[in-house]
Amino acid sequence: MAHEMTRRGFLGWTAGAGLGLTLVANGAAEPAVARPSGRLVCEIDCTQEYPPERYFDSGGTNVVESTAGRYRESAPGSMSLFGYRFSIEKVGVPHRMVIRYPDDKRRFMCIMDGTTYDLSTGVFSGWAQPLTGTMQEVSQIFWPRWQDCSILFLTWGEGEPAAAASIEVWELDGLPAEEIPGDPNDGTRRELGIQYEDPCGTGMAEGSMNHAEWIERIVQYAQYSGQGLLVYPLAWYHGPIFPSEREASGGMDGVAAPNRNLYSRWTSHPADWYATLLERFGKEGLTFQGSLTLMRLSSLMEKMNIDLESIKGGADTFNNMLWNDCVQEGTRDWTPLYNVMNFNVLAGILKDKPFIEPYGGALPSLAYGERSNSAYPMGPMFNPLHPVAQEAVLGFVREIGQRYGQFPAFKGISFNMYASCMPWFGSIRSGYDDYSVRLFEEETGIKVPVDPKAPDRFSQRYGFLTHLSRPAWIAWRCHKIRELFGKIHGALSEARADLRVTVTLWSETVILGLFGPVAASHQVHARPSMYDLYREAGIDMALYKDTPGLEIDVERGNPRDRGGHPPNSTGGLSLTAEQACMYRDFDFLDQESLDALHGLNRPGSFIFNCWVEAWGKHLWSLPAPDDAVAKEVAIMDGQPAEGMFRINSEYPEQGFWWDSQWRITHAFPGGTHFMEPYAHALAETDACRITRGGLFLDKAHSEALQQFARAYRALPREKFETVGATTDPVAVRTLVHDGVRYVYAVNREYYSIDVRIEFSTKTTGFRDLATGQLSEGGDAWQGTLGPYELHAFASSPDVRVAGFAATPPPDVVTALASEAKKTFAMFEAVRVAGHHIPGMALLEEGMRSALQEGRYAWLRRALTGYIVRRCGELTA
Repeated sequence: MAHEMTRRGFLGWTAGAGLGLTLVANGAAEPAVARPSGRLVCEIDCTQEYPPERYFDSGGTNVVESTAGRYRESAPGSMSLFGYRFSIEKVGVPHRMVIRYPDDKRRFMCIMDGTTYDLSTGVFSGWAQPLTGTMQEVSQIFWPRWQDCSILFLTWGEGEPAAAASIEVWELDGLPAEEIPGDPNDGTRRELGIQYEDPCGTGMAEGSMNHAEWIERIVQYAQYSGQGLLVYPLAWYHGPIFPSEREASGGMDGVAAPNRNLYSRWTSHPADWYATLLERFGKEGLTFQGSLTLMRLSSLMEKMNIDLESIKGGADTFNNMLWNDCVQEGTRDWTPLYNVMNFNVLAGILKDKPFIEPYGGALPSLAYGERSNSAYPMGPMFNPLHPVAQEAVLGFVREIGQRYGQFPAFKGISFNMYASCMPWFGSIRSGYDDYSVRLFEEETGIKVPVDPKAPDRFSQRYGFLTHLSRPAWIAWRCHKIRELFGKIHGALSEARADLRVTVTLWSETVILGLFGPVAASHQVHARPSMYDLYREAGIDMALYKDTPGLEIDVERGNPRDRGGHPPNSTGGLSLTAEQACMYRDFDFLDQESLDALHGLNRPGSFIFNCWVEAWGKHLWSLPAPDDAVAKEVAIMDGQPAEGMFRINSEYPEQGFWWDSQWRITHAFPGGTHFMEPYAHALAETDACRITRGGLFLDKAHSEALQQFARAYRALPREKFETVGATTDPVAVRTLVHDGVRYVYAVNREYYSIDVRIEFSTKTTGFRDLATGQLSEGGDAWQGTLGPYELHAFASSPDVRVAGFAATPPPDVVTALASEAKKTFAMFEAVRVAGHHIPGMALLEEGMRSALQEGRYAWLRRALTGYIVRRCGELTA
C-alpha cells in the first residue's frame, strides 16, 4: 500500500553531480589535541593483502599510489565495498579506531561494522568542499560488544569510491571529561549539544543493549567531547515514549544480541527510563531537553472526523481542511507504520507467514483508521486552532512539565516542525475549515464571500484568502500560532518558571513533502525563501524575538545534497546541479531567512546529520520458538517486551562473515569541513545554542568538538554586538557582561586567516576563554584563526573594540577572483544564448559586491551554488 514506506523512500529525491570549482586548499593542520591514553591492540595496513578470514571485497579494489600516499580504493560503482576482521580483548570498554583516508578526489564512503551502528560514520569530499590532497583521519570512539569485530568501507556515490590507507584500534584507559574553564555550569553560557531525531537505535549503538548501558555511554561521551546538552525524543511520530497518563504510549527499539541476531522490540507500556537519565544528568552537570515530533496523539486519533461528506454537510472536524476540498486523513509520509498497534497487527500476520517485507504493503490498514490519500500532500492532520486539538496539546505539554520539571537537568521541550507536524498548518494549502475561517472573520473584520454551506467552500475560501487577502491571512495565522506557542510555554512553565519551549524549523522534512522531487523550481531565487515558507505554514520568526523561554532553532542538513534517497539515492557523479545544490544554497545564500534568525534574541542552530540507508532485501519475522537469545533480549527497561521481530537485510553473497547485516550511516564532510556549519551558525546568526545529531551518536569528531566547545561554551548566552561592517570571512563580536568584556572571532572558511582586533585604549591583558590563560595586553589582539576556528577572550569592560582587520591568503583571493571573472563571462554567454536562470542577475550583482568588499566566504558559496553550476552546464 502507498502509505507504507521508509523515510528513505519518502524523502527520496535529492543529491548532487560534479562540477569542480578549483580553489587553492590550505594545508594548515588542526591544533593538536591530547588524546586519551591507551594501548594499540590492532593495526591494519590497507595496502597489504590479507587472507579471506581477515579481508573481503565486493566489486574489486586497487592499491593506489598518489601524492596523498598509498591506499586501497574500492571500485567506483555504488555499493562496492571492502572490509577487515579484527579482534579486541575487552568488550564494553571504550576503544578508539583511527582510520587514515585520502582527501584527494571526490568521494562518498560509508564506514561501519556491517551489523550495528557501533562504528558507523561516513565521509564525503570534494564538490563544494575544497580538497587538501593529503591523508585525513577519522578517529572514532566505540564500545565493542564482541571480541570478534569488523570494519567495512562502502562506496555510496556512483563514481565516488571508498578508500583507506590504514587502521589502528586502541584500547583506552577511559574517556576523561573535557574541561571547560569558562563555563560556570549555571545556565548563563551558550549551549553545545547532541540531538536525536530517531529514538529507535539505542540497542544497536554505543555497544549497548538497553537504556541503562546507553545512558552510561552518552554521559561518558558528552563529557569527553565537551557537549553539555542532550535533545532527545520524549514523543515521536505516534505520541509519548514515556508512560503518559493522558495519551497512549509506545516504545520501540532495535537491539543487536550477543550472537549478532538483530531484533525489533516494542511495548505499549514503556518504563520511565527518562527519570533515571535526568537523575544521572543532574549529578554529572549535563542538561536535557525533550523533543516532540508531534504528529499524532491518541486522544485526537480516536475522536477525529475524516468523513468528508459529513464535513461538507456541516459536521465539525478538528482535522485540517485543504485547498482542494479534501480532509487531511493522514500525514502521508513515512511515519504511519511506527505505531505499536500496527506492530501487533503485523505480529498476528506473521503467525501464518515465514516473513514479511514491512515496507511493501504488509499492513491491511493503519491504526485508528488513518488513511494515505494521493489527493493531498504531506501535512499535519490536526487543525492547530481548533479548541479540541489545542486542549490535547496543552494538556500533554502540561503533563510533561509536571512529570519532569522536578529534575534540575530538565530544561524544557523542543517541537520538531516538519510539514506534517503539529502545531502549525504545514503550508498555505491547509486550514480552510469552518472554525478557522469564522474565527478569522470575527477577529479581523474581513468577510470571506463564500457560501458557508457550499460543499466546495474550502477551495473557494483558499482562492479568496490567498489572492486578495493573502497578507492579512498569513499574518493572522502566524499571530494565532505564536499565541498558541505562548500558551504551550505557559502550560509547561506551570511546573517550573525557567522551562523553555524551542521551535525547531526543519527544511528537509518540509521541502520534499510540499514540493516533491528536487528540480530547478526548488532552487534559491526560484521559490520563496525559507522565511516566507515558514510564514505561510504559520510561523513568523520575527514574532519570537524577545519572549523569554520561547526560542527558535533552524535545522541545517545540506549533506542531503550529496545523496541518500531514491530515485537517485546513490547519487554521485550522475547527480544534476538541481539535485546537488539546493540545501546548501539555502543554508548559505538565503539571506532573508538568515537575517530573520539573526534578529532573534537567542537564535539556535540544529545541524542535522543526514543518513543514507541501504536495505537489501529487508525482512521481519517472528523469533523461532527455540530462540533462547530472543527470550534473553525481550526485556525493555526491566519489563517484558510486548512483542518482538527478528529483523535483517539480506544481500547477495559478498564474503562478509556474518548473516546479520545493517547498512545505515551518517554522512559528514571530510576533514576540517565538519566544523563549517558551526562556524556558519555563529558567524551568520550569533547562535546561542548549537546542537547536532540524527539517528545515533556521532563519535568520530571528538577533537574538533572539544576545541570549539572550550571557547563557545565560555560565551554568555546573550546576543553580542557585531564589530565592523562585515562578518565575512571573519565575524568579530563583543559584549560587556557581569563586568567583563567578552570578544570572539570566528573564521567562516577552510583556510587560515590573519586577524587583528584593535581597541580604543590599551588593555592590561587578555584572558583566553578556552584555556583560562592570561596573555600580555596592548592596544590590539593579533593572531591567526585556523580553518573554521573560533577564538574567544575577555578583557576589561572599559576597553572598547574599535575595529578589526582580517587578511585571507593572497593565493585564495586570487583564485576566487579568477573564478568570478570566468563566471561573469559565463553569465553573459548564457544571456546571449537566450536562457534565463532565475536569480542569475541578482547573484551576479552580489558576487561583484562581494569581490569589491572582500566577502570571500559568501563568494565561494555563490561560485559553488546551483546558478553558477547550471550556467556551466549550459555553456559546456
